[in-house]
Amino acid sequence: MAEDAPAHAGRTRWSRFAVIVTVSLGLASGLVYATASAALPTSFALSGTNFKFSATRVEGKGFAQFVGVGQSARSPMAVTGMASALVSGLCFSALVPTPVGSVTIRAEAGGDKPVEARNLVLNLTEMHAEATATNLTLGVDAARIDGGTGVTGRAGDYAHQAEKIVITDLKANASTTTAGTFRMTGLSIVVKPGRQECF
Repeated sequence: MAEDAPAHAGRTRWSRFAVIVTVSLGLASGLVYATASAALPTSFALSGTNFKFSATRVEGKGFAQFVGVGQSARSPMAVTGMASALVSGLCFSALVPTPVGSVTIRAEAGGDKPVEARNLVLNLTEMHAEATATNLTLGVDAARIDGGTGVTGRAGDYAHQAEKIVITDLKANASTTTAGTFRMTGLSIVVKPGRQECF
């Protein structure tokens, strides 16, 4: 969106919004490295398949979001970045087809101590939550966002950003997730037959 788009700063609260704000918690594609405490650079994607994640609470800093397009050029998504985030009650799951039927890979962490994420970037297709943003600015040029993750959009496209954001009761679908570092305490990963997703 052009620079003369309306902008609003301050403290804003939404209820039950879809495809806005964030936090998805992808673990690494090497989920087999399951330990009681782990700090991992992460990147997660399933070809043609969205994965689900939920969290009881997310506290983020350096939030920014803009619309992007997937590899098929027909799948728009909300590219969401956070410079840092604390995530409580994390659940991450993916339903994967196999020769013996569908199986669910599910990871949980952040029960006793929040998961710590740095330079978190998610491609969201849907999200529902309660959220409160501090110093929110709407109508930012996507090429000029300064959330701190280094990810930007195309010049002239619409974006919004906030200094801080608090998200509760998060339920979201995403196509990909990357993070500079994910530190997880009490990490639990299981693989179960059938549909055993987070929600």
